[in-house]
Amino acid sequence: MELVYLWVEDYKNIIGQGFNFSPRFECKFDGSNLIVTKNKDYDISIFPDNINITLIVGENGSGKTSILDIVVYYILSQYKSK
Repeated sequence: MELVYLWVEDYKNIIGQGFNFSPRFECKFDGSNLIVTKNKDYDISIFPDNINITLIVGENGSGKTSILDIVVYYILSQYKSK
């Protein structure tokens, strides 16, 4: 499983914001539809196909931990439902 895009409607200090976690795809959410297209500018990766590295960077208080909270909650809820 690969997390490609995350839309946060309202969580702590993040309101109506999308986060793209893959350089291979361009993702846009218009409020009701998620549109995912391959990134035509993505040609070469220095990593093998089975390795993806994503960084979350930002100033203090910008919501990095909140994003990780949402991702961890989603992953744990997927395992609990099985």
